[in-house]
Amino acid sequence: MKHHLITSQQHCYEQAYLGADNEYGFLDRKITDGQQIRGARILNLGCGTANDVWWLAGENEIIGLDYAQSGLRVAQRHGVVGVVVDLNLSPRLPFRDGAFDIVICKDILEHILEPLIVLQEVRRVLKDDGYVIISVPNHFYLPMRVRILLGKGLIWKSIGSDHSQHYDEWNYMHIRFFTYQGFHRFLRAAGFRPEKWYWDLGTLAHYNNPDMWLEPQLWKMAHGKPISRRGKLGLYVIRPLWKVFNFIFPYQLRRQIVAISPGLLCAGFYVKVRKI
Repeated sequence: MKHHLITSQQHCYEQAYLGADNEYGFLDRKITDGQQIRGARILNLGCGTANDVWWLAGENEIIGLDYAQSGLRVAQRHGVVGVVVDLNLSPRLPFRDGAFDIVICKDILEHILEPLIVLQEVRRVLKDDGYVIISVPNHFYLPMRVRILLGKGLIWKSIGSDHSQHYDEWNYMHIRFFTYQGFHRFLRAAGFRPEKWYWDLGTLAHYNNPDMWLEPQLWKMAHGKPISRRGKLGLYVIRPLWKVFNFIFPYQLRRQIVAISPGLLCAGFYVKVRKI
């Protein structure tokens, strides 16, 4: 069963990254929190194509670790050094103590059989003054609680993402599930303390945030690159609606509301942590 699970996940990702290359990437500005990062050593676990950090590769050394070689081939074309490791088979990281200034663990820990061992390893390879960016999905925010109540199970489904199209209960790629309080205990057990949470309503906290989706489209438009139908929809429909939404319901207000009950209102836990 363990072998089947790992093979199923890996096959899915190997296929997903084929043809996934582009010029600009899918930048995640939260990784640096608006700071200028130069000369840093950055480790990206479960990086896939690492398109969220291509923009940092020119002035920093970035190592991407994944078991999907199709993704790593793309990452290497954009300045990321690829290392093939399956963290389910080998949770020990092949790096010396204190080797990295920043470690990124975005949407990987929920896929791992022994996430605590991996995060303890992250702590070992992190410099004492370094930080870690962690993101895990919250399968227990309000819409998912309704789905669970209706007997739909834990398989993720949201706007723009329906895992039930590719997985069933017995081969689902998410094998670890975090509540808000449980995630706090998990971080402490690994020797970390939260420094900053990135809260927003539902799935706006991360991948469905229009700012992340629109930036590549704006770059294409500025450079005369072809834009897909979906990209045009984002530029000419979603973008003006997003501006109005942010004017009426600004991010800082949304953040304050979600912080009251993040386990209920936020679809994921995205946090910057440091060593205790």
